[in-house]
Amino acid sequence: MSLTISPEQQRVIDEITTQLPSDEDMEKIGRYTLADAIREGSQFTEQANGWGSGEQACALHAAALSAKARGYIK
Repeated sequence: MSLTISPEQQRVIDEITTQLPSDEDMEKIGRYTLADAIREGSQFTEQANGWGSGEQACALHAAALSAKARGYIK
């Protein structure tokens, strides 16, 4: 799946990327779930009604930004 990323969204993705745990830490944590992605992405966004625009995001949009930052989505 490929997403079209706005500059606003890219700034959020870049900010998430700088805060990601190391691969070693991720092995200790275990699997990465949708709930994890929502929590992680929502730390860097404000709640939106609807999909959102980057700095404002609904739960699924926040999860998508987090998954993009981790490389799960191209």
